[in-house]
Amino acid sequence: MIQIPTPTTSPKFSGPSLPQAVRFFSPRQKKILIIASIIFLIVVILSGIGFYFWLTSFKKSRVDFNISGPTQAASGEQITYQISYWNNTNQILQNANLTVRYPQEAVVAGGKIIQNVDLGNIGIGGGGKIEVNLAFVGSDKSIQKLQAVLSYKPQNTVSTFENEAVKEVAINGSALTVDFKAPETVLPNIRNVYIIHYKNNTEEVLKNVSIEASYPQDFNFVSSDRVPAKSNNVWNLGDLNPNEEGNITVLGILRNTESANFELAIGIRESDKFFKFSRSSAQINLTASPIAVDISVNNQSSITINPGDFLQFKISYKNNTSITLSDIVLKAKLDGLMYDFSSLKTKGFYNGSDNAITWNAGNTAEFKNLEPAATGEVEFQITVKPQYIIRTFRDKNFLLQVLATMETPTVPPSLAVKLLSVSSDLALKVNTKAELKTKGYYYDTVIKNSGPLPPKVSKTTTYTIHWQVANYSNDLDKVIVKTVLPEGVSWQSKKAGAGAATLEYNDRTSELTWNIGKLPAGTGLLLDPYEVIFQVALTPSIKNVNTIMPVISDSNLTAEDIFTGIGVTASAPALKTDMPDDLGVGFTKSRIQP
Repeated sequence: MIQIPTPTTSPKFSGPSLPQAVRFFSPRQKKILIIASIIFLIVVILSGIGFYFWLTSFKKSRVDFNISGPTQAASGEQITYQISYWNNTNQILQNANLTVRYPQEAVVAGGKIIQNVDLGNIGIGGGGKIEVNLAFVGSDKSIQKLQAVLSYKPQNTVSTFENEAVKEVAINGSALTVDFKAPETVLPNIRNVYIIHYKNNTEEVLKNVSIEASYPQDFNFVSSDRVPAKSNNVWNLGDLNPNEEGNITVLGILRNTESANFELAIGIRESDKFFKFSRSSAQINLTASPIAVDISVNNQSSITINPGDFLQFKISYKNNTSITLSDIVLKAKLDGLMYDFSSLKTKGFYNGSDNAITWNAGNTAEFKNLEPAATGEVEFQITVKPQYIIRTFRDKNFLLQVLATMETPTVPPSLAVKLLSVSSDLALKVNTKAELKTKGYYYDTVIKNSGPLPPKVSKTTTYTIHWQVANYSNDLDKVIVKTVLPEGVSWQSKKAGAGAATLEYNDRTSELTWNIGKLPAGTGLLLDPYEVIFQVALTPSIKNVNTIMPVISDSNLTAEDIFTGIGVTASAPALKTDMPDDLGVGFTKSRIQP
C-alpha cells in the first residue's frame, strides 16, 4: 500500500494586481468604466460650485422695504408715514441710499419734492425706520402717490440693486374749505355784497392760511371788510384754530353781463408759494338792470387821447322798470391829472372840491319823475391839458376817468334794497409822445473828424452825427429809427453812445437802422435822452459846387405804446453841411468848393 504524505502547510494563493484585473475587463467594459468615472467627477465639481453659489448668492426679495401709514387723507392734512428697511440677506448692503419722491403739489418741510437720505452700510439683519411728514394736496377723490426707492450694493456683487415702495393715498375732503355766497338778486352796474366763507375742518392749528379770488372780467372790486394783502383778491388769514371759521365781505360791481363765474382757492402760503388745499366756484346770473346808464366820448364808447384833445362826454339813461322813478340824482365824478378843469362846460352843478358834476330836478326837469321806458341824456365838454404832468417816475400811464352814478329812492317791489343806485364808468388812456433829434458836428468831442472844411470836390470830409430819442408818459416797445445815406455819403463804421450796439448799416441799400427795442417813460425828461453817435464821410462831385449838401436824409422813428397799444411815430429833418448845431461850421464853411 502506498501512503501519500500529508503537507505540513496549506498552499498560498495571491489575487491578481489592478493592472492584471483590468486585463480581465473587455474593451467595452473599460469604456463604460472611464465614462462613469468622468461623470462622477463632473457631478462632484458642479455640486461644489452650486453649494458655493448657494452660500454666496443674493436675493433682492429678502430686503424688506415698505411704506406704512394711512391710505386716506384730507387735502392739506398733515400725515406721518414710516419708511422701513430691513436686510434679511446673508450679505452686507453697502452705500445704501434712500430717495423719497413726494407729489408735485404736496406740502413738505423745506419745499423739496425729492429728498435723499444716505444710510451708509446696512449690516446682515440690520435696518431701520424713517418718518416723513407731508400734506397731500389734491381734489376730492383723487389718488396721490408717495414713492420711495432704496438703492444699495451687496457686499459680494459689483451691481447696484434698487427696491421700490409706493403708497397710494385717496384724498377725502379738505382740511380747509371756502365758499362764495351771492345775494339772491344780483343787478348789473350796481354795488352788490358778496360773502366769502372759510373754515378749518381739522383739530389742528393751520398756519399761514390764505385765500385767493379770481373775478370775472366785468367785475369791479370796490372794497372788502378785511384789507387784501395783495391787489384786491388775496387775503392772508394768518393762523386758524381748530374748527375756526369766518367771513370776508366783498363789495363789487358787475358790468353789463348776463352771467359771471367767481373762483376761490384756500390754502397755506410757504416760501412765497401758495398751496391750494381746496377750490370752489360760483355761477352768478344777473337780473335786468332797472336803470340803464352808459357813457360815451366824442360819440364813441372809448378812445385813446392825446394832450390838448377836446372831449365831449354824453351820459345816457333809461328807466327799465314798470314804475315811475322820482327824485333822481345823476353824478359824474372826474378823476385824472390831465383834465383841464378850467375848460369844463356843463349845465350841471360842478363841485371843484371833488371834481364832480351833479344833475338833479333843480337843473334837469325830467329827473323829478322819470316815467317807465323814458330815456334821456346829459353832457359836458372838457379838454385835455396840452402838456404832460411829469415830475417823478410815478407820473406815467395817465388815465382820465369818469364814474357816473344814478340814484333814486324809488325802488321796485321785487328788489330788496333801500336805495336804487346804478353806476357806469369810463377810463381813457393818454398816449405817450416820442421825439427824435438829429444833430451833426465837424468839431465833435466823441469822434474826431478830418478833411477840408468847407468841403471840396473829390475830397472826403467826415462828420459826426448824433441821434437822440426822448419818450414822455408811457413805456415804448419795438422802437426803431431809420434813415438812408444820401448820394455822395458813405458809412465809416465808427459808432459810440449807449445805443451803439444796436446800430446797423446795410451797404446794399445805404439804409441805417437803430433797433432800440424798449424805451422807458421819462427818457429825455427825468433821464438823459437815449443817444447813438456815428460817423459818415462826404465826398462831393463837380455838380455839387456852391451847394449845401445833405449829409443824412430825413430820419423816422416808429414804436408801440405799451400802455395804450397805439403806434407812435416821430421824425427829424435831413441834416446838411451847414451843421446848425456846430458853431464852428456855420454858413461860410458849408458850401461845396471846387
